[in-house]
Amino acid sequence: MFKNYLKVAARYLLKHKGYTAINILGLAVGIASCILIMLFVKSEWSYDRFHSKADRIYRVWLQENYGPDEIFTNIATPLPLGPRLKSEIPDVNESCRVLLLPANVKTTNQTSDNENINMVDSSFFEMFDFQLSKGNLNIPFPTSSSTILTKALAKKYFGNANPVGQNLEVQLGEEMVTFTVSGIVDHVPEESSIRFDMLISFDNAHYLYGPRQMQAWQQVYTETYVLLKNATTDEAFAPKFDGMVKQISGDEYKAGQYNLHLQPIADIHLNPSLPVGNFPTSSPLYSYVLACIGILILLIACINFITLSIGGSTTRALEVGVRKVLGAERKQLMQQFWMEAFLFTITSVIVGLLISVLLLNPFNNLFQKHLSFTLDPVVLLFFFGIIIFITLVAGVYPSLVISAFNPTEVFKGKSKGAGSMGFFRRSLIAGQFVASISMIICTLVISRQLNYLQKKDLGYKKDHVVIVPTNQDSDKGYQIAALYQNELTKIPQVKSVSTSLCSFSEPGWIELGFSGDDEKYRKIRMNAVDENFLPAMDIALIDGRNFQKDNSADRTGGAIVNEAFVHQFGLVDPIGKKLPGRFKGQVIGVVKDFNFESLHTKIEPMVLTMQWDSMLRYTEDVMFSSSTEPRVSVRMTGGDLNDNILLLQNAWKKIVPNQNFDYHFLDESLAAQYREDQRVSKIILVASALAIFIACMGLFGLATLVVNRRTKEIGIRKILGAGYASIISLVSKDFVVIVIIAAVIAFPLAFYAMDKWLQNFEYRTVISWWIFLLAAIVALVVTLLTVGFHAIRVAISNPVKSLRTE
Repeated sequence: MFKNYLKVAARYLLKHKGYTAINILGLAVGIASCILIMLFVKSEWSYDRFHSKADRIYRVWLQENYGPDEIFTNIATPLPLGPRLKSEIPDVNESCRVLLLPANVKTTNQTSDNENINMVDSSFFEMFDFQLSKGNLNIPFPTSSSTILTKALAKKYFGNANPVGQNLEVQLGEEMVTFTVSGIVDHVPEESSIRFDMLISFDNAHYLYGPRQMQAWQQVYTETYVLLKNATTDEAFAPKFDGMVKQISGDEYKAGQYNLHLQPIADIHLNPSLPVGNFPTSSPLYSYVLACIGILILLIACINFITLSIGGSTTRALEVGVRKVLGAERKQLMQQFWMEAFLFTITSVIVGLLISVLLLNPFNNLFQKHLSFTLDPVVLLFFFGIIIFITLVAGVYPSLVISAFNPTEVFKGKSKGAGSMGFFRRSLIAGQFVASISMIICTLVISRQLNYLQKKDLGYKKDHVVIVPTNQDSDKGYQIAALYQNELTKIPQVKSVSTSLCSFSEPGWIELGFSGDDEKYRKIRMNAVDENFLPAMDIALIDGRNFQKDNSADRTGGAIVNEAFVHQFGLVDPIGKKLPGRFKGQVIGVVKDFNFESLHTKIEPMVLTMQWDSMLRYTEDVMFSSSTEPRVSVRMTGGDLNDNILLLQNAWKKIVPNQNFDYHFLDESLAAQYREDQRVSKIILVASALAIFIACMGLFGLATLVVNRRTKEIGIRKILGAGYASIISLVSKDFVVIVIIAAVIAFPLAFYAMDKWLQNFEYRTVISWWIFLLAAIVALVVTLLTVGFHAIRVAISNPVKSLRTE
């Protein structure tokens, strides 16, 4: 019985090749789009779940609570926290500190800057499932001078030679430390919140931190992970933390002021409520949006199948009538149509899978991912679910409608099901365009916001600025920067140059926590700059004066603050006023607020000093978002980009010939802060185009149905004198009404979604009325072009032939 139904279905699909091809192509494109988007979403939700002990691994984070408006959260934690947790809390099986160290690496043949190095405890491989192809997992670091490389980095430095036992040097602080390769990691999975090219032991922390820092609980530097004996919750574990904090701090903190918390490792990547740690996180909102887009495209493709199938029913009305007269039961007809839907779906899934495989590499390149197909049980279940879902959803309505035709009405030509554009099919087309118009609006709003971010006045000029890190800590870095600045003054193409501890390309400047004059705990941002910083970056000074190079008072106690600082601390006539709290400096200038962080956040109170440690000695808490390596910001006059970089490189080689020249462009670094938003924008743009394409295929089929049904009517109207415009209007007006109704429904839905998304930005564009109008116009134009093809064809046809049509 099954074979008979399959044969009949196959014969029908082959007989109607054009109809079948359109149907298969539309559904296959929908399936391929859904597969690629779901691979993306699956990757986002799979982060850190490859660790076999993921259910017991937690990251420890710190929250200091000094009142309703004084709650401060840090992902970085004190250096002594990890060992103390393991020794004092029995529920902690292991602890591991992970400290990100972009540092110089040197071998006999090669030197590279800013390799991605993580300093970790020896328990690293016991807690996390990073596999070694060479080395001993039980003793990953035989000595403190052992290092583990990824396979890619090993090939970079040692080629095809066996890297184990080879030596390389790493810049730690002001020293080049020799390390011996003791192991090789195959690769770091794409879905990992801990990423590295090289691992070294935490026994080397003394190169970076003094004895006091290694035991300080007020300063935070490293991420800390724990492996618990049993899975738990943050609330259940809190009392154990409280007891340890009380024992360590004594009366330094009041109850509830210094709080440690647990975050499951699988929660890290999609939890933007906590500050970003070593590597960027993602918003779960994007995953939800993309998942909905994938499902919408698949549903649109299913709707097309329904409309095209009903459109094809015009030619099957007589077939159904004859078969019923010859004794066929409705059940048999329904089974036949279900089998056609199943065969059609299987074919479409295969074609869709092939399309998705072909488009996987372009998809990865476009959206900067490394997705791949793996036929694991989850993927197979996904495909099985798609086949069942589409067969049921896409086959149910055609089988019910077509099999219900009355033979008598069919032979009299009264079967409305065969050709009418009823309410249900109007609703389906409207649903397609609600989704399509909504995605067009979202694409326009997101593009406008990203364009706004690129063009907004940040309070400084970002163009033609090259950031050159010294890649040396403190004193040595400033020495190199001073020599380099002097050399750059000899180059005519260099307009201005400045040295600062942090540049605008870093995600955040130094954060200082202290008690203000009102005894309230405060936090401000700080950067150490020279006298050239304000003019070089074109930052407006609105009160007071700039730093003076030879003024010792400026170097030891002068401070330039922003408007946000003046407002927060209520400074009236701020020039000459002492800085709040224990700080000894005084305000010598006030600058107009400028965005030294991403436009996702508001401008915070900020202080500029000339000496980076002049304020640190008086602060209670310090958080470094980037390494304390001076950066040189060079503003060029313009000209050829490659020639300018060559000039900067040659000047660098004169100063430090044994150290690689490292640089990046300020505008590119700023753009990278919005890479996730840009990636989602691209996906929604492509999805919108696909949705419109698939919807047009449905319109094409439905227009064919309407035109075929009204062929005689159109012929009579032409004989009676109707013009081309009247005929085209007759055919198109129903579709135009459907699109207008869809637009009215889509407008509030899209506005709500985009209003929520824009709330992620402290500085944002407005959602203008013309965006909705443009989206509706695009949908109308596409509709008129699609339907107009049939309308024009009928309008110019011979009415005599139309009247002869049976």
